[in-house]
Amino acid sequence: MKKILAMAILSALALGLSACQSATPVTVTQTGEELKLAAAPQKIVVMDFGALDTLDALRVGDRVVAVPEQSIPSYLHQYQNDQVQNAGQMKEPDLAAIQALKPDLIIMGGRQNAFYKDLSAIAPTLNYFVNPADGHYYEDVKKHIRLLGKIAGKEALAQQQLKALDLKMNAARELAQHSAQKAIVVLHNDGNVMLVNQGAFSALIFDELKIKPAVTKDLLPTLISSNNDKPTRIMVDNRFIAQYQPDIVYVIDRSKAIGKTPMRNDYFDDKILQRAGTKVVYLSADLWYLSGNGLESLNRQIDEVIKPLNDVN
Repeated sequence: MKKILAMAILSALALGLSACQSATPVTVTQTGEELKLAAAPQKIVVMDFGALDTLDALRVGDRVVAVPEQSIPSYLHQYQNDQVQNAGQMKEPDLAAIQALKPDLIIMGGRQNAFYKDLSAIAPTLNYFVNPADGHYYEDVKKHIRLLGKIAGKEALAQQQLKALDLKMNAARELAQHSAQKAIVVLHNDGNVMLVNQGAFSALIFDELKIKPAVTKDLLPTLISSNNDKPTRIMVDNRFIAQYQPDIVYVIDRSKAIGKTPMRNDYFDDKILQRAGTKVVYLSADLWYLSGNGLESLNRQIDEVIKPLNDVN
């Protein structure tokens, strides 16, 4: 009986300690604005999949109450269950459904920028968007991960996992530095294959992982844009491959990621690829186009980018 009583007291103390920890106020600053939470959030609506995989890696995935379930990448399939509600479309959150859940925190991404005020009116809202154009992509991603670690009360675990990610990133950079392989990144959308030389895809592959680009901006033809000063799309086809002869073509298939017709396997002519010495590498479409910027997604992306380098070296 004494043993049972002692165990009950210890359990009560543990629960009390846990409650005290979760009740600790949390304040984080993002882009000059303070986000104040009365306690570590226990009910979180997550609209950004990089944030979702980070929460999962930080072992607080059980606090997620809603996601845009129709767009969820395959590597996060465990969040397609009866306990996690549908938060709407990635570009159009279901505000009524989110409000009904009474979340402690909403985590959004760049695709929901137009709904920031609406979401903030429901609950404190963290924008997980990372701007790849500022030249500090990886450091900015790590700041976001640390923010989630602080909010979730998992700062030590976040720091531990970031150290492991740093080691992996440095090893990948060293491999790329010693490799002679040069690459381009392309995006497939509805039958069109376009060169990607800016944005998060190229920022990770070229700027952070230090993969050598097969085509630099000074080699590309000068094109005049008539689309409101937006960069003119440079299409990548057999002629492009024959001219620039990249060793690797990294393909991100937007159409496949959103459930439409994927890129044809014979889009590039095999004879031209062989003559140019070019290998086509199809990156996981939903991982790259729908997610990224998270602990798990970055780990997976690094593996996919360096695999063709390992195959050669």
